[in-house]
Amino acid sequence: KYDQSLRFVASPATGDGIIVVPTAKGAPVIALKPDGKGDITNNSAVHLWKYAKTPDVPSPLIHAGLIYLMQDGPFHVLEEKSGELVYLKRISGEKYRASPVYADGKVYLTARTGIITVIKAGRDYEVLAENDLGEPISASPVFSNGTLYLRSFEALWAIQQGDGL
Repeated sequence: KYDQSLRFVASPATGDGIIVVPTAKGAPVIALKPDGKGDITNNSAVHLWKYAKTPDVPSPLIHAGLIYLMQDGPFHVLEEKSGELVYLKRISGEKYRASPVYADGKVYLTARTGIITVIKAGRDYEVLAENDLGEPISASPVFSNGTLYLRSFEALWAIQQGDGL
């Protein structure tokens, strides 16, 4: 019989000397050294730390010594080296399928309903903006050459800062 709690969806993320691996729903996030070989299941020399709450779908974001984990509502920020919790905030009660994305000092959190919350990157929680795309979205935002791309179920949005004209 299929057990939904054993599915693996979120992808690992890599940083400087670390691989952050989300596991099955309801299981921990595991941080590993990248030099492990073979079966490392019980190799404590390769394990850096564990954190009790794995994201279901969104992959972790690693930036500037911090790890950002988005669950369905709870937003966890951890120390990269130790796995210690820096802060935990409830963003909303929405489902999150898109991974957190970093750009220009900000972390973008995209809810399934199309609400995009922009958080200041760093140790202190600060919401900079909240925008409602007005349609469902599951894809992670993408930034390229000053343009924010959002792919909803119905459209591809390209958003740029205006030039004041």
